[in-house]
Amino acid sequence: MRTQFLLVPALVTAFVAAACGSDSGDSGNSTPADTCPHDYSKFNGQTPAVSFQADVLPVMRRGCGLSSVCHGAASGSAADLYLGPKLSDPEPDATARQQIVSAMVGVASKTAPSMSLVASGDPAQSFMMLKMDGCQDSAGLTCTAQPGATGTSACGDSMPQASPILSADERNLFRRWIAQGAQAD
Repeated sequence: MRTQFLLVPALVTAFVAAACGSDSGDSGNSTPADTCPHDYSKFNGQTPAVSFQADVLPVMRRGCGLSSVCHGAASGSAADLYLGPKLSDPEPDATARQQIVSAMVGVASKTAPSMSLVASGDPAQSFMMLKMDGCQDSAGLTCTAQPGATGTSACGDSMPQASPILSADERNLFRRWIAQGAQAD
């Protein structure tokens, strides 16, 4: 009887943990081991439409360009990749937005040269998505650690660095932007 008494709470706890631990895509708090590689089989990258200026850039300015340490300085940013000014700086004009996009789309990653940072039309082949998903170490890539990079992996830390991964909705926003051609609109 005592064994049953102890077993029931343990089973209930295990059931609740399993139910709460599934990655519904809402929390964005799943670990890379739970979600790698991202499953694109049910992903609809064509709707809703995504605008770089209205949708993607604000997330980049909040999380990627917060400081010159990451990707917020026009020169000297991590991996020489500038992802836009921080939120306290003026909004980039059309020319600046085009420069930001041109620095990513079709450009080989310095860390994983076999992949583009952003492969227009193909988020699954975009190193930036692997980094945002925290899957860069499970992709079987040959990586070269970049000067000043932190962490122990040659493929680098997930992005944004030293912060929780972006929410599933934010990462899907980037996926749709890439799937829709990664334009600087």
